[in-house]
Parts: sequence; C-alpha cells; structure tokens
Amino acid sequence: MKAHNVPLPSGEVVISGENFRNTYLLRDDISADLLVPCGGRPESINPYNFQKLFRKDGSPRFKYIVEGANLFITESVRPKLQERGILLFKDASTNKGGVTSSSMEVLAALSVDESDFIKNFRVKNDGSIPKM
Repeated sequence: MKAHNVPLPSGEVVISGENFRNTYLLRDDISADLLVPCGGRPESINPYNFQKLFRKDGSPRFKYIVEGANLFITESVRPKLQERGILLFKDASTNKGGVTSSSMEVLAALSVDESDFIKNFRVKNDGSIPKM
C-alpha cells in the first residue's frame, strides 16, 4: 500500500510516501553528526544530488556516513564527499554484521519445525508470550 497525502506533525503534507522515503536525507532541514542509511536504494547518493548533503555555506550536513546499505553512494561521488569533509565508512565493510545476522535468522528459521515454532515463538491466542 502506497502512502499519499500524509500529514506530518509539522503540518507538512507528504504527497508521496515513496518519494519522501527516497529523498528524506536530502532535505535542507535534516542534519546530524552521524548518518547510517540502511535498506536504502542503490545509488541514492549520486552525481546529480550529492550537493544536497551540504549547507549553503558548503559545510557538510552529516559528519559521518556509515553505509548500512549496499551501494548507497555511487563510487564517483565518494571522493567528492570525502574531499568536502564527510568521513565515509563504506558499505562493503559496514553492512557485514547485518548480512551475518540475517543469515543466522534464516538458519534459525530453517532449523525449527512448525510445531516448535508455534510452541516457542508465536504469541498465544490469549495474548501471552512464550517464555524463553
């Protein structure tokens, strides 16, 4: 289900949830010391939009970017961000923990038969949670 015309607490109306998701970090009103994009789309930061990661005075809106998503920043843009003061932690190094834990989740799911899953992991009809 796609979200359209969603009001934010500020009063701003988000016309397209998908567009908002894809461009939120490029907004002028967003800044932080640390940006950790996870699950983003490949090439979200590219030669056409990377300038939006900088304020009008040229200072970076994020001091550090730790890519938790594959290929979030295009290779051609990486040196430009670093030259202008953003310290990057590349996806090939930083998202390995997520890949490893995801693999363990899949392995765990494959290791449990349906009756054990229902007994140990599913919330009961009365709302009680299985004890671990």
